[in-house]
Amino acid sequence: MTKMFKTNYADWVGLLLIVVGAINWGLVGAAHFLTDGANWNVVNILLADWAWAEFGVYTLVGIAGLYTVYFGYRLTTVGRMAGESETTGRKAA
Repeated sequence: MTKMFKTNYADWVGLLLIVVGAINWGLVGAAHFLTDGANWNVVNILLADWAWAEFGVYTLVGIAGLYTVYFGYRLTTVGRMAGESETTGRKAA
């Protein structure tokens, strides 16, 4: 029987920040190719008057990226911790 993987609040917040960061950088890249000099950086547009808040969001997205590496490690080791074989999915003898 496979061990169930449980996510916590930090996992979901980290994934949400990764998605927000990925969409933001995708828009920045798209603006570069589609228009000259357009600012499609949503974080910058929303927080332009508060530079400290803008860079705080960037820092949180970076920390979420590091946390997601740990989250991915947890996802890949849950089966092995339960004693399953990597190739068959059956319990090791």
